[in-house]
Amino acid sequence: MRKFVVLLASVVFAAAAAAQVPSGEGRRWAVVDLSVNFMREAPDYTAENGDQTLMGTVVEVVGEESYWRQIVSPEPYKAWVNELGLAFMTEDEVNAYIASPKYICTSDYTHVFSDPFFSSGYVSDLVMGCLVRPVTDSRGKAVRKGRFLACMLPSGRTGWVPKADVADFAAWTASRHPDGNSIVETAMHFLGVPYMWGGTSIKEADCSGFALCTYFMNGILLPRNTSQQVRAGAPVELDSLQPGDLLFFGTPASDEKPERVNHVGIYIGGSRFIHASQLVRISSLDPAQPDYYERKPLRARRILGHTSDNTGPSLLAESPWYFIQPEK
Repeated sequence: MRKFVVLLASVVFAAAAAAQVPSGEGRRWAVVDLSVNFMREAPDYTAENGDQTLMGTVVEVVGEESYWRQIVSPEPYKAWVNELGLAFMTEDEVNAYIASPKYICTSDYTHVFSDPFFSSGYVSDLVMGCLVRPVTDSRGKAVRKGRFLACMLPSGRTGWVPKADVADFAAWTASRHPDGNSIVETAMHFLGVPYMWGGTSIKEADCSGFALCTYFMNGILLPRNTSQQVRAGAPVELDSLQPGDLLFFGTPASDEKPERVNHVGIYIGGSRFIHASQLVRISSLDPAQPDYYERKPLRARRILGHTSDNTGPSLLAESPWYFIQPEK
């Protein structure tokens, strides 16, 4: 790997573009260096897991205690992670990182290998949505060998990823034109994935994390939690559902208590929906069916076609945490 150089956008280019992260003296930045980084509500391994961030995600570091670092993710979500799961960067470095070319993992699961052979050792695992940088030669060409591409993790570790498992991040993002069918197709990849509170990856997911990850892989950023997602997009009548709509469940309002929404699923058509409940599975809204969920939805929201409504969902391509944005 000694003859390879990493293709990064120059700091000059990054400085000339609009600032990608909020500037300010004393602000600290990092990029997630684990395939899935657990974000805990306190700096302790016994603390509740509140969220996850995927490899390649830019975060702000806002606190520290021992080997724990408190970070703010793009959603935004603030919680604690182990310092060894982060690659720390200055503001200029993180802006250059945002501007640099990347590969996105489009396979459910894969690995970065130490050599361009499936029989070689592992450098890291990767899951759907992880980001790594390409490694290039002296001519600026992506280094490849056989069925593998050379890549670099945020920390600078290098290895080889199967070409079939990744795509150019910018081109992939530009190709996202989600509709109900593409949302459902992505969601089906999660069938059987175990439920875990705070999970937002194909390794494990909670209900809103499952919806978030499904939409992310279609180029749309959702708010993190069910209480936020239920306000995203546009309301939909339950007799007018379309594939890709979000269904919300909970406790109806009463004279004593307000409505409480505590679960979300993705409608797939035919009075059926897919959701993370014990595990990611398909259930029916029809009481006559054996897989009837036995809970009636309180409401539904349509995300598709509503990423510019300032209600929560937005386009991945327009996020300064992932791409250089034009100056306004």
